Amino acid sequence: MSEDALLPFVDAWSVDIDAPPRIVWDAVLASAPGSRAGVIRGAFAVLSGADPAASNGLASHVLGAERPGFAVCEVVPPVTYALAGRHRFATYQLVFRIDQRGPVQSRLTAETFATFPGTAGRLYRMFLMDAKLHALVMWCMVRRVRRRAEAALRRQGARSS
Repeated sequence: MSEDALLPFVDAWSVDIDAPPRIVWDAVLASAPGSRAGVIRGAFAVLSGADPAASNGLASHVLGAERPGFAVCEVVPPVTYALAGRHRFATYQLVFRIDQRGPVQSRLTAETFATFPGTAGRLYRMFLMDAKLHALVMWCMVRRVRRRAEAALRRQGARSS
């Protein structure tokens, strides 16, 4: 059983993508949290007591790979990619699911599961949800994956023409 069954559901964001699942998979790996180094992400990881706090150097598609705030906990190419982590304010999991919708179409769904323990956790949840910060980050993330995947498919088509 995956860990998402152990954490309460928070939300899900879906987007249809004009690209097959394998290309969407590659775009997810390139766009997932922690896929790029960032000063802000690293600083937040340290200040919030994130676990994991740093990268362990494994490639993002490898089970057990760690980036600040996230560890890869499930890898089923090109269908499911899950990240999990925790810090002082929350324990969380982000699950990307890719469904084939047609010969060259997919649907990407990014699901969030989390707990926000204690008073600090409740305040953190209010900050994230009431200010719509989580929604903004998730919407931008799934749209970034869509742009990457569709651009990759166009590049493939241009090379084969």
